This record gives sequence, C-alpha cells and structure tokens, in this order.
Amino acid sequence: MIEPDYRGKLVQRRTLDGFDATYVWAYASPTKTLARRVASYGSYALFAAAVASTRRRPDVVLASSPPLPVGAAGAIVARRHRVPWLLDIRDLWPEFAVTLGELTNERAVRAAEWLERKLYASATLVTTPTEPFRDHIAFRSPDPDTVVVLPNGTTQTWIDVGSSQPEREDLGLPGDRFVWAYAGNLGIAQDVGTAVSAAGHLDERFQLLIVGDGPERAELERAAAELPDGAVRFTGLVEQAQAARYMRAADALLVPLVADPSVGRAVPSKLYDCCAVGRPVIVAAPGEPRRIAEQNEVALTVDAGAPSALAAAVRRLRDEPELGERLVSSARLFAAEHLRDRQLDRLEQLLRSIT
Repeated sequence: MIEPDYRGKLVQRRTLDGFDATYVWAYASPTKTLARRVASYGSYALFAAAVASTRRRPDVVLASSPPLPVGAAGAIVARRHRVPWLLDIRDLWPEFAVTLGELTNERAVRAAEWLERKLYASATLVTTPTEPFRDHIAFRSPDPDTVVVLPNGTTQTWIDVGSSQPEREDLGLPGDRFVWAYAGNLGIAQDVGTAVSAAGHLDERFQLLIVGDGPERAELERAAAELPDGAVRFTGLVEQAQAARYMRAADALLVPLVADPSVGRAVPSKLYDCCAVGRPVIVAAPGEPRRIAEQNEVALTVDAGAPSALAAAVRRLRDEPELGERLVSSARLFAAEHLRDRQLDRLEQLLRSIT
C-alpha cells in the first residue's frame, strides 16, 4: 500500500524527530516477479543516488542492505562526494533470495554476487548483526578487519510494554484458551505455516494468534480454514503499538524461521522484542536464534519445521507455568542488556572513526 501523500511525487522532503528526511520515488507493485523486483530496487537506487549526489557534501555515507542496490547507491554517493561510507548488512543477499526461491535466474544471481563483492571491497567499514554473517562477509572482503558485528536489540518501549497490564478482554482474546501468538511478516522465511500445522495438533484449549500480513497470508488462511473454529485467529496488519498489546496479552510468543542453515545465520529482531514483552517465548528456528535462546536460557527451543514438537512446547508452557516464569525472568534481563540505544551509540562511534 502506498500512502496518498507520497503518490506521484519524485522527491519529497520532511522533518522527522528533528532530522531532515528526503523521500524519492521508487517503482512499486504487489506482484513480486524478478523483473518487478529489479525495477523497484533499481529505481530507488537510481533516484537516491541522483538526489543525494546533488546535495551538500556529507561527512560520511551510511547505506543499509538488503536490497543490495541500496548499497550501490551509497557507494555512488560516497564516491561522488569523496567521503568514506559504511555498509550495514542486515541480511545476506543474494544468498537469502536464492535460498528462499525469490531469485532463480542464474545470470541475475551472478550479477548480484558480483555486486556483493564490489560493495564489500568499496565500503570503508561493514557492519552486520551476527558472527555467521561476519564470517560470510569477511571471506568475500579484501580486508576482513573492516567487518564489525553490531548485534540487534530491542528498545525501552518494548521493555515498558512488558511492565504494562495485559488487556486481554479489550482485545477480544478468549479467557478460556491458552493463546500463543506470532507477530510479524508472513513471508517464506518466517515459516508460520508450521505454526498453523501445530495448531492442528492442539485442542480447543488453545488458540494461535497471528498478528501481521505478508505474501503467505492467503495460503495460511486457507490452511487455518481446515482446522476447528477458533484454532487460529488472524488480526491482519496493525500498528506496532497495537501489535505490542496483543503480544503482552498472549500467554506465549513464537519466533520461527524456516529450517535452512543459511536463514539460521540471521537473528530476527523480534526475538529481542519478544523477550522484552514479559511472556514466555518459543524459538522454532535453526542456527543463531536457537543458540542464543539456549545459551541465555530465554526461550524453549524446538526444531524448525516440526509441527508436533512445536505443539508439545505450547502444551508444556500451559502445563508448567513455573517454567514460563523462569523463562520470562531470564528473557527480560537479556532484553534489557540488548537495547538498540547502546548499539546506536556504537554505530555513531564507528561512523566518527572513519570520517
């Protein structure tokens, strides 16, 4: 959905929280074909690079990927103004796109891999949220010492949500069911389909609450329609504050990912937010999310893509409230130690170090 205020405008300037922000036009389409993705990413990179190149010379350029063309725009602007630049890698592209089947054209994959290596070599510094990501980037970078881990985290807002009173009745959540909730994007990587399958293993004492929207929603709703009434509830897309209310009112929260080693290198920021909310968490993911959850004892962990194991974890949290209390206690401490404000301070230090 495109907000009406942005339609038909090539460039728009606004002030957000005291900062000047410039928005540029980008091609958008609800149909996600390769050609349309390239058009969307490429149009943004083209306009962003063109507009930023005409502005006053900055001290440093920061570009965050994915998608990779954002990094290309950062590199162009940095070169135009002859200033250092920092590339922030949130997900590994094109590897993730290939793993999830979003990028299958061999020529496009080779072109994206070429761009990936060029950007790593061009950037003055590269930041990324996990050690596996760092290893991947360092292997492809001419100077591994330029790659720095800057972990994800949560915010004080989510910590405060965890101290608030749950509003279960106001949100229409059943008082006679154990409600376990997923909040976030309904995409391929999140594998919410396994949660819907797990809901089919549970009885009328349980309800899966799905908060959010995404390309997999229609398929998930079709699968949920085959289950008994009330087994799964969808809220659709809601504002973040409303999503936080749903999460706080639920009995347990879910952080899932597909069972793929490549995807398991990432740590979703929702893991930190869920830990902050003050509800027991289940991590149904491979790799780093599972390692972090187990090492810090902040969540129950199960194999990704295993509906019966996930259903068993949900039952266990219902039947063992003292286990949930222990997890919540550890998770809240963990979340408080991983605030994004601290990472923001670190990012500022890194930016100043290269200017």
